[in-house]
Amino acid sequence: MPILHCLYGHGLALIGEGHYDKALAVLEEGLALAEKAGAEIRWLRFLNTLGWLYSECGDLDRAFDLNQRSAEGARKRGDPETIANAEINLGDLFLAQSDFPLAKECLDGVYRLANDPATSDWLKWRYSMHLFASYGELWLARGDPVKALGNADQCLEIATRTTSQKYLVKGWRLKGEIALLNKQSDEAEDALRQALTIAKAIGNPTQLWKTYLTMGRLHTKAKRQEMAEQAFGAAREIVNKITTSLQKPELRTSFKSHPLIRQIFDLSAPSRDAKQ
Repeated sequence: MPILHCLYGHGLALIGEGHYDKALAVLEEGLALAEKAGAEIRWLRFLNTLGWLYSECGDLDRAFDLNQRSAEGARKRGDPETIANAEINLGDLFLAQSDFPLAKECLDGVYRLANDPATSDWLKWRYSMHLFASYGELWLARGDPVKALGNADQCLEIATRTTSQKYLVKGWRLKGEIALLNKQSDEAEDALRQALTIAKAIGNPTQLWKTYLTMGRLHTKAKRQEMAEQAFGAAREIVNKITTSLQKPELRTSFKSHPLIRQIFDLSAPSRDAKQ
């Protein structure tokens, strides 16, 4: 069990640093060891963490399969934390595919689970942050900034109380996106600057390129073209480093095919790229 805990924590840290090849190797080792040891709950957690890795690399089909298997196994075992993490991941995947009804169904299920008095409080604070962030993104995508803002504030309240830096970034970026939708450019810029400051401090490449991408959209709407190009260029530099570091062809291919990654390349492509 100590080895499994170490492999799991190491894999999480490597994903957070954007070292996807190394993370994949560590998590697959942990998955095999958990199966051999009969550590079913840990095995299910390795599954949904691998699903998260593949979703960050743009392989949504594999991410869906891994999270679905994790969720089904966790429901059989009745493990709330693993159910919640896998189901929220599934909600995020449906949201990425603009399947809003199924995304809401997944998130609603976790909300009911989290608010059931019979559910253990074990790590509830942790998956609740993810839940509120995903709910906020869902309502924003559905054009309801009021509900989106309420969820962003709930995410930030827990993240602030628990010093959860990644979700502070996600919460502030979400507030910036909401303000951008509401044409509140000053509020949007303040929120995004807070998100960017924290993202730089923790060095999470995914949170950095996503925040730079949103910052670029803000500057574009404000007709600050040079600043927009700088933001899109910063996002491109980060994803270029990730792409270059990926040694597994399947990860590199799926990452480059990620819709947001393609958007970054389109928005930041210099004129010479268009000729190639």
